[in-house]
Amino acid sequence: MTGKPFSVEIYTTGYRILGRLNLSGRGLFSFMNITTQSYIEIEGAHLNRLHQPERLVARYPKIWLMKRDLVALLLSARAEVGPTAGARRGYASTALSPVHISLGGYELIGNIETTGGFRFSAVMFEGQNLFSALYDVELVATLYPNVRAEAPAVLFNLEMVEYMALMPREA
Repeated sequence: MTGKPFSVEIYTTGYRILGRLNLSGRGLFSFMNITTQSYIEIEGAHLNRLHQPERLVARYPKIWLMKRDLVALLLSARAEVGPTAGARRGYASTALSPVHISLGGYELIGNIETTGGFRFSAVMFEGQNLFSALYDVELVATLYPNVRAEAPAVLFNLEMVEYMALMPREA
């Protein structure tokens, strides 16, 4: 992989991993949803266990992670997500809907972008996506509530979703 590296904060069911990811000319959304490549390569990786978030476990020049085991990837800018929709026929507006998602031992609260109105089945089952994008996100580990993070954009693993709920407008 070649291109300009950008920082990512990755959460698995047991670890928090900080590092750099190199992409060649495409956003992370497209890269993570390529079904023919089942792993990602992170450079300059720092690993922390969730139950000991202040303790550095190890540093590696490179680490490879299986996509299926990733819960969420936090990004420092919304633009790093890249384009998230294919070509659409006719006119369709996009809307942001506030959602609460539980997945892989974490809770995510943020805004999901959908075409037209929010439909759970469209988010979860339309297309071949492995990951979906969430914006203006707060992440909390359910068993370790001191593990918290905020990010302008997150990609989350659709196969790990336990529940998704629309947030009340006043929340």
